[in-house]
Amino acid sequence: MSSKSWKQSMKNRRYDPHKHCIVCGRAVPMEQDFCSTECKDGYGKADKSKNKKNTIQFVLIAVVMVVMIIVLPYLTG
Repeated sequence: MSSKSWKQSMKNRRYDPHKHCIVCGRAVPMEQDFCSTECKDGYGKADKSKNKKNTIQFVLIAVVMVVMIIVLPYLTG
């Protein structure tokens, strides 16, 4: 058996400064955000899809509110 624990051996390791890919989590240099063009493209597509869904949700909420403002007075008498 080794005298060092797994945690202790991890503490003693030294890594160059880095950060991780936003999409997959791989280590990348500090000046990059993505590890590959595939991750960058995938992130762009997901971001556009998210923005589109948020816009649709906002419009639907606004339409429901306008309908409620118009219809509610007629329902209450």
